[in-house]
Amino acid sequence: MSKANEVIENIDAGDFSDVDGLIQSSIEQDDDQTQFSLAETLLSRGLSVQARVVYEALLVHYPDEGQILSRLAEIAVSDGDSDKALDYITKIEPDDDAYAESLLVSADIYQSQGLYEVSEQKLLTGIREFQDEDVFKFALAELYFDENKFDKALVYYDILLDAGIDNYSGISIVLRKASSLAGTGEYEAAISEFEQLNAIELNEDAQYQLGFLYNQVKDYNKSVKVLEKLLEINHDYPTAYSILADDYLNLKRNEDAFKYAQLGLNLNELDENLYMIAFEAGTSENLSESLSLIETGIKKVENPLPLIIKLSDFYITRGQFKNNLDLLDGRDLANNPKLTWNLAKSYYETDNQKLAQDNILLVFDEFKDNLDYLSDVIEILRSSGDKQVLKVAVKMYLKLEPDNIDMQELLEQI
Repeated sequence: MSKANEVIENIDAGDFSDVDGLIQSSIEQDDDQTQFSLAETLLSRGLSVQARVVYEALLVHYPDEGQILSRLAEIAVSDGDSDKALDYITKIEPDDDAYAESLLVSADIYQSQGLYEVSEQKLLTGIREFQDEDVFKFALAELYFDENKFDKALVYYDILLDAGIDNYSGISIVLRKASSLAGTGEYEAAISEFEQLNAIELNEDAQYQLGFLYNQVKDYNKSVKVLEKLLEINHDYPTAYSILADDYLNLKRNEDAFKYAQLGLNLNELDENLYMIAFEAGTSENLSESLSLIETGIKKVENPLPLIIKLSDFYITRGQFKNNLDLLDGRDLANNPKLTWNLAKSYYETDNQKLAQDNILLVFDEFKDNLDYLSDVIEILRSSGDKQVLKVAVKMYLKLEPDNIDMQELLEQI
C-alpha cells in the first residue's frame, strides 16, 4: 500500500494524529503521479494546508507545470495571499493546458484587488483564446454586473441565453438579465424577465426587485401583492417595508402606509424614507404619533435635513409659526434657502419684522421666479416701508404674472 493511500485511510477513519508524517513519507517514497493524486484528493476535501505541502514538493521537480502552479495559486487565493497567487499564475505559459484556468484565477484576483480593467483584459483574452469555453463569457458578464456596467453585462448574458444556458454555477442567467435591465432603467423589460422566473429563481431578493420595479412603473397593486407575499415569508426584510408603505401611500390607503412604515422602523430606525412616509400618511388620523415619529427621525437619522424641511413646511401650512421657530432655533440654515424662507415667514407672522425682512431677502436669487415667494417678499416689504426693494419685487412678480390687477395697482401706488 502506498503512503498516499495510508494518508487517505487515516483521514477517512478520523485519525489525523500522523497525517503530516505520512504525507512526508509519501513525498519521499511514492511516485510523482501518486503524490499528485494525493494532493488533488486532499484539496477536494478542503485540506488545503496539507495539499499545499505536496504540491510544493512536486513543484521542485516540475517548476513549469501549469496544473501544479494553478493549484498553488488557488490555495494562495483562499489564504488571502494575492501576491503569491499571481506569482504562481504568471509562470504559466499560453501553451500550457492550465493556461485557461490561470486566466480565470488571475482575473478573479485582480477583481478582488479592484483592478477591474486588468481583470477584464484577462477574461477577454480567455474569450478570444478559448471560444468554446462559456465560463469566460459568464465571468465577464459577472464582472460587468459587479461594476454596475449593466449594458455590457447584458451583452454576455444574452450570448449565454442564446446558447441555451439559463443557469450557470447555480446562478440564474435570466435573473441576472432582469436585474441588469433594471439597472439600466429599462423597467418594463426587466419586469417581463422577472415574470418568467420559476418559483426557485424568484427568491426573496428577486421578489423585492420585482416589487420595487412595479412601484417604479406605478403599478402599485402588483407591487403590494409581491411584497406582502415576501413579508409573509420573511418578516425581517427591511427594505420591503419602505416600498410597500410607498405603494399604499400612492393608493391613498394611508392607514396601511402608516402601519407598514411603523413596522419598517421597528427593523431599521435609521430609514429616513420610512419617517417621511409615516409622517405623510399619518398626519390626517394619527397626528400626534406622526409628529412624535418625525421628531424621533430628526434626532436619529444621519441626514435629517429632508425631515426638518418636511416638518417645517407642515408647521407653515398649519400656521404654527412658533413651533417652526422652535424647530429651526440654533440650526445652520446657510445652505438651505427653503428653511430660510420658512424662517422669515415665521418671524413675520410672530411680529418680528426686522428679522423677517433680513431673512427673506437672503434667498431672493434662489426664489425670484417663484410667485409664492415673491408674494411673501411683497407682504413683508410693505410692512417695512422699504419702497425701493418693494418696487423691484413687484416688477419681478408682474414679469411672471403680468395680468395681476392687485400688483399693477400696488406698483402705481409705489
